[in-house]
Amino acid sequence: MYLIFMFALIPAVLTYTCIKAGNRFVNLIVLCGGLSGILVSACTAFFSYMHRIPEYSFLSNFLYFFLKFYFVPMVLLYAVYFLCTKDELSVRLKAFFPLTAAFFAIYMPYCIYADASALKGFFFLFVKPVLCLSMIFYCSVFVNNFFYGINEKKGAVCTVNSICFLVASVLPAVLETMWLLNIAEIAVYAVSVVYSAGALVLFFVKSRQEGRYFF
Repeated sequence: MYLIFMFALIPAVLTYTCIKAGNRFVNLIVLCGGLSGILVSACTAFFSYMHRIPEYSFLSNFLYFFLKFYFVPMVLLYAVYFLCTKDELSVRLKAFFPLTAAFFAIYMPYCIYADASALKGFFFLFVKPVLCLSMIFYCSVFVNNFFYGINEKKGAVCTVNSICFLVASVLPAVLETMWLLNIAEIAVYAVSVVYSAGALVLFFVKSRQEGRYFF
């Protein structure tokens, strides 16, 4: 029962997204993201070993989480889609959230479940899924705003949103590393709440807008 939240959170939000979109194309993007998640998870299961004994090193653990679980999978998946598809730019920008969320709906639970030690931690089962979903949404907003800045030739908009994208993608890995090393655990949970609450507010604000997002 304690695994339900981990498995159901992102799919539930994606379901809401698809219903809100009222567009069959978003379902295809979700399918592509989900299949990518299955493929990457399968390759990870066959060709790597998930369980690790972490060093007491902030940098090594941060890079491990940041590169393997957050930033690289998200950016690489979207870059492949963005460069390979022939869809209009507006469609490719709107695809960021459903594509990457569908991917992490598979990849994130697999990574947590494959590491038996993670199944014992409240952080991994409840906090990490929320952080992951929040990161995806923040980054989708900043990617859209970045290309808006390019289109409108507003360098300041591009710069600000590039920095925000980096911060939003870095923070979950920082918090996970701090939690793993028992560094300021109260602060970890407090920042996690603020980070996630901000994403939730932004999600419902953006969901009321039409034309720029699928939801």
